[in-house]
Amino acid sequence: MITKYMKLIERCPLLPIESDEQHKAAMEAMDDIMARDSELTPEEVGYAKILVKLIQEWETVKTAGAFRHVPGNEILEFLLEQNNMTQVEAASIAGISKQKLNDFLKGRQGLTKEARTKLANRFKLKPEIFDITVVRATA
Repeated sequence: MITKYMKLIERCPLLPIESDEQHKAAMEAMDDIMARDSELTPEEVGYAKILVKLIQEWETVKTAGAFRHVPGNEILEFLLEQNNMTQVEAASIAGISKQKLNDFLKGRQGLTKEARTKLANRFKLKPEIFDITVVRATA
């Protein structure tokens, strides 16, 4: 069983991903693991869990700058569309009224830190993504 694990480590070490090539190799390794889902040893399952976290970290860093010039209200509008979520549902998640959410989506006002944090948790993003301003620092 350990030999299967060591083969995974040799193929794609569990180290921070630092390039598109490493990301591609990690994704290919993950695809192979997922294809054998029901046949995995506990060690391979553990490896896959760590690899997923490394992939997610890379993708978060890689995409962080993509939205830095897009206002938070436009990002939220896009996320609502992509997730088939209504404004009422988003307002409920954020803990604000539908009118406040509507004002945010129209760019009339920002969201409180608490509302941004709740939405960020729902979409697994950083709260700053929902700032109404368009100048954000890159990661």
